[in-house]
Amino acid sequence: MSDKALIYGTIAIDTLITHNGRANSVLGGSGIYAALAARLVTDNMALVGVVGTDFEEKYRLAMEARGVSMAHVAQVEGQTFAWTGQYEQDMNNRTTVSTIEGVQEHWQMQLSPELQQCTLAVATNVTPPLQYRMLEQCPNATFRMADFMKSWIIRERDYTHKLLGKVDLALMNDEEAREYAGVDDSLAAGYKLLEAGPRYVIVKHGSAGSTLFHRSPSGEIKLFRCPAWPLVQATDPTGAGDSYMGALAGYLTHCLNGGNPTWDDMKRGVAIATVVAATVCEKFGTVSLFALTRRQLAERIEQFRAMTCWE
Repeated sequence: MSDKALIYGTIAIDTLITHNGRANSVLGGSGIYAALAARLVTDNMALVGVVGTDFEEKYRLAMEARGVSMAHVAQVEGQTFAWTGQYEQDMNNRTTVSTIEGVQEHWQMQLSPELQQCTLAVATNVTPPLQYRMLEQCPNATFRMADFMKSWIIRERDYTHKLLGKVDLALMNDEEAREYAGVDDSLAAGYKLLEAGPRYVIVKHGSAGSTLFHRSPSGEIKLFRCPAWPLVQATDPTGAGDSYMGALAGYLTHCLNGGNPTWDDMKRGVAIATVVAATVCEKFGTVSLFALTRRQLAERIEQFRAMTCWE
């Protein structure tokens, strides 16, 4: 029987600007990307978050049509979280043009008894205090995951350190990992992050793939370097990291093993996450995630396995 994954993150209305064009007022947010990715590999997941009264019914219906229940998403008076981002020619670099916190800023999450029974707790990219609050409400979780952002690592240093001591898996990109660790090398940063508490660390290298680090109970450290899916052209990388996390979490619902997935399962999960994250970049916003089917994903995974021999 699959374990239950609970995904918490922002639900947003995004405006996205790249050298390929612009998308105005599109559905986004870390929770949305992660949930859409997770549903590609599991049926046993739930999304929790908050939206404002301006959140259009078409977005809710679109999510439900793709198998993501919005039953646990609160709707309160006010404006839905909104983000505008602009990417440079090198899409590893972006600037936040504007952020409107809206209802996300003051919403106090209180998980229902049903959701508190989750065994896999997934805190996507929201502030460390909010992530920590969510994880505290998941006492039965045998595996906890959290994603991070550079600005919050800087502004919420103490909470970031506290959060790293509470999770089993921490995900950061190169810049975030180096910022937290205070080093110039991403490999050295990964080792430093393991020292902060997680059993697993993933450092994402953008178009260069990602590295999985693991510290066993005996202190042995293992590494797995996964290349990226080859993209001829990236249209928009928004949500790729969130989708990576969601796809990995979705896969782990099938092999969590009491909170101790095998090393081979972790490697396979990273490979699946890599394929999903790359797919997101092919079109603006969540368009690719909405279009991708489980059969298409399985075909891409087989192609990726043949390219890389990761198992």
